[in-house]
Amino acid sequence: MVSKDPATNKFLTEHGDGHLTSDHYVIGDIFLYVAYREVSPIAASLAHVPSPTATSIIVAVNKYYIITLIFIVLAVITTSSNHARKADSLSATPLTQSEQSTDQNDFELARQQSFGFFNDIPAYQWKHLHQMFVEHENHRYPEKPFTTHPEAGWEQSDPLVWPYTRRVGSNYKSVQAWYQNVCDPHQIARLARERKQKDPNHPGCVIYSVGSNGDFTFELGMQKEIGEGVCEFHIFDMGDFEGNKPAALKRAHYHRWGFRQHGGSGSAVLKKGDIDVFKSLKDTIKELGHEKLDVIDIFKIDCENCEWETYQDWLSDDIPMLHQILVEVHSAPMTVVLDFFDSIEAAGYLRFHKEPNIQFAPRCIEYGFVKVDKSFLDRKKLNLGQNAAKLSGK
Repeated sequence: MVSKDPATNKFLTEHGDGHLTSDHYVIGDIFLYVAYREVSPIAASLAHVPSPTATSIIVAVNKYYIITLIFIVLAVITTSSNHARKADSLSATPLTQSEQSTDQNDFELARQQSFGFFNDIPAYQWKHLHQMFVEHENHRYPEKPFTTHPEAGWEQSDPLVWPYTRRVGSNYKSVQAWYQNVCDPHQIARLARERKQKDPNHPGCVIYSVGSNGDFTFELGMQKEIGEGVCEFHIFDMGDFEGNKPAALKRAHYHRWGFRQHGGSGSAVLKKGDIDVFKSLKDTIKELGHEKLDVIDIFKIDCENCEWETYQDWLSDDIPMLHQILVEVHSAPMTVVLDFFDSIEAAGYLRFHKEPNIQFAPRCIEYGFVKVDKSFLDRKKLNLGQNAAKLSGK
């Protein structure tokens, strides 16, 4: 940009290639300083050019620049405000101002629809999340969901974008169990306290961890997140890892068996030292005396393909609700994978995390799901059964 004014040209020559990167921003800086000296001291907070330079510019400019400045500043403020409002919007169908003012202090909707888990989300934000969920498409090509990479199963993005997801556990201590992503662990601690206040005999919170492979970093990480002794841990594996359980891990119980489908025979590739003992989730819950619990707070499972034959048991009405499901899926079979995800979604689980294990096992993907009431599924087009029909050609 070239100005008729020598002082302005000098300023542009000195600063045009520095922190200012375009003519648009250079003009804006000049005009803001004119406003600072000539129009209003309020504009001073917007300025960042050294004062001596600004003074030389002011001497050089005339009243035309001042009048032009007023219009430019007004335009910039209006444009910035519009961009900010767009950035704050979480959905294609934003709420009206009256709806937001009514809902901003109302946390009951989110609390009810999450079974008491989310107690700090105002209704207007919860409605935005619902709208995002309704509009989200699970497949890039809905009519051909297996296009390109069948193992992926679902689209890359998650319908529930949640800022309080925490990575729990130590990194890289074990390929099998290095860390897990947990939704709002601080809420688990709160719920545990509330349950204990109502019933001192309640375990507080209960966590099932299936397939530890002798690594207890996840459990130690959860204990660090929510407090020592707050949760009761139950760790399952067919290997002889009882002796690996850290003394620092409190209220932890090791169970040496694998998981199978309820009513099934159970099968797995046994490693050296594994025992050939399998139980269903329902039988396990009964054996541990947990059948009267309302909820198991976290069900973490990494069982090397048993997920494809046991997932319907996770969704059964005959067991306590699994509030969060953290699962690693392995080499997704095309005959099962669509029903796997569709069934989980239809049962009221929102996917808050998805992460392929690109370093150690690219065909293995970590998923995190959190349970909500089925009323949250209103207006969502569910594909339960439809994808299976597509697969069979019906």
